[in-house]
Parts: sequence; structure tokens; C-alpha cells
Amino acid sequence: MNTRYTLGRGYFSTHHTIARLIGKNKTVLDVGCNKGYLGKIADPSNAFYGVDYSASDVDRAKKVYTKVCRSDLNEMKKLPWNMGRFDVLVFADLLEHLIYPERVLAFYVENYLKKNGRVIISLPNIANWTVRGKLLSGSFDYTETGILDKTHLHFYTYKTARMLMESAGLEIVQEEAGSTVLGPVIFYLHQLRGLLASSIILEGIIHI
Repeated sequence: MNTRYTLGRGYFSTHHTIARLIGKNKTVLDVGCNKGYLGKIADPSNAFYGVDYSASDVDRAKKVYTKVCRSDLNEMKKLPWNMGRFDVLVFADLLEHLIYPERVLAFYVENYLKKNGRVIISLPNIANWTVRGKLLSGSFDYTETGILDKTHLHFYTYKTARMLMESAGLEIVQEEAGSTVLGPVIFYLHQLRGLLASSIILEGIIHI
């Protein structure tokens, strides 16, 4: 993950929404764990393990997580420690940065998810109203962070995010939205999440 990213603040932020979805007493593999943000805000009964590309982020995450390793996620290497399978796999603001996100997602689901485990992903919502407004004015300028982060290789709507999850054999059981500012509006007007959400958050299980 990119070291420019910081912990999302607020009840409706992506990080806090994912932390609530994780729940309690779970073993969690945080793929693209950054500095271990989720471990800092999730219920302390959970045991977090992480993998990330950034050496500096891995060092920071080690202070929070049980075990963390450094790896180029595009290479889909096996983890260096034998921890078996996990209750929850998390891909928070990661997959859009990878060359073949569907392959990476499928790799971790196949090798590290328990039979009754869950997968939680978050992706930038390219259909967000701010991006739509820019397109209407003929603008599609990349930024340092956010939806149009210049390091993003892929862009998603709720529809294509669902397709990504389904490509890994996952059945979507919950759809949420990450938005620090407009989160309360989305909470009451859930049908507007496709327009107002900054991040798409999906939870899935292995489709039987």
C-alpha cells in the first residue's frame, strides 16, 4: 500500500465501517495492511495478521499485528508463516492498485479463507458525484490520493465491484458505503450510495 494513506476518521469512514463488519473474536488477514490501521480501531478480541509491499509500513504494522510480512502482492506468493486459514480476509483500498486484482483476490480466497469465512473489500467509487461533475465539465484529472489517485490501475462502480467479488467465487451478503462527510445521508438514503459513496464496501462468503 501507499504510505500516503492515513487512517480514516469518523464513524462512516471506510476504515471504521470495515472494522465494524469484522466483528469480534476473529482471525483476520489484512491484505495490503498499510500501517496496521484496522488493528488499531477494530475490537481488541480480534487477532490481526498482515501483508504489505512497503517495508516502512510493515515495520509500523508489526507494532499492532500478531505477524506481518512484506511481499509484492502482484506476485501472489504464499505467506512465510503457517497460520492455516482465516475467519476474515480484508482488502481495504488495495485491489485497484494491482495489475490483476481478480487473480490476487481469488488466490487469497483459495489458499487462506476458512470454509465459513468472510471477505471484505473496499474500492474507490468512480461513479461518485464529484467525479461525475468533473466529467460533465470535461475534466478527469488524477490526484495524489482519493478516487482518482494516480496510482489506481482500475476503477469501479457497485456493479463492477460485485463482478470482481463473484469472479473469485464469492456470494455478496452485504453492501456498504464509505463516506466520512456524507455517511449519515447514505445511512438514511441507502439507495443513493452509488452516487454519494466515496468507497464501495462489500462483504462476501464462498458461494456454495
